[in-house]
Amino acid sequence: MSLVEDIVSEKYCCAVFNFRGCGESGGNIDMKGWFDDLSAVVYRIYNTPGIDPKSIHCIGFSAGGAIAAKVASFEKNLQSLLLMASPQNFSDILPDDPWLLREHFRQIGLIRDDDFPQDINRWYEDFLDLTPEQYLPFISPRKLGIVHGDQDETVPPEHAQRLFDSACHPKKITMLKGAVHQLRKDPRTRQIIRDWLKEVR
Repeated sequence: MSLVEDIVSEKYCCAVFNFRGCGESGGNIDMKGWFDDLSAVVYRIYNTPGIDPKSIHCIGFSAGGAIAAKVASFEKNLQSLLLMASPQNFSDILPDDPWLLREHFRQIGLIRDDDFPQDINRWYEDFLDLTPEQYLPFISPRKLGIVHGDQDETVPPEHAQRLFDSACHPKKITMLKGAVHQLRKDPRTRQIIRDWLKEVR
């Protein structure tokens, strides 16, 4: 059973999508575009008949969590935010050369178009400018959860503590012993999400 199916089996409605450049979505990875993507999804959910607008919650993984922090700071229709292995900044984890980053994303399929980005420096700076810690204080008084693996090889575990320290209450942090970056594959993640949804609903 997939993570989404597991959530749905607990009688929650669940919307899952791929940001542009990821999975079956078109386009190329772009942080400004990702902000628009998630904002559009939240708007669609909020305006879907049968969905209680006071019971919309967001769970974001990795860079998607960084975007979710920014969106949730503006979008008050999100009642809680759970960040899973999310970075506190990108300058610690990205190469210093934007061309190296572009080539990396081309190799793994997150950039599909040869002429993207048109302004590589601006595109790169959009990553560096995304610092979730500046948005987390605006989540309060809604609940914030932070989950991170203490063996995360992509986003250093200290990022989780920095995020936690920057946020206002109510907030909680969970460090998973032995967990690496891809928390979707960690069997403990399902129970963490179940418990979180029961706590915030």
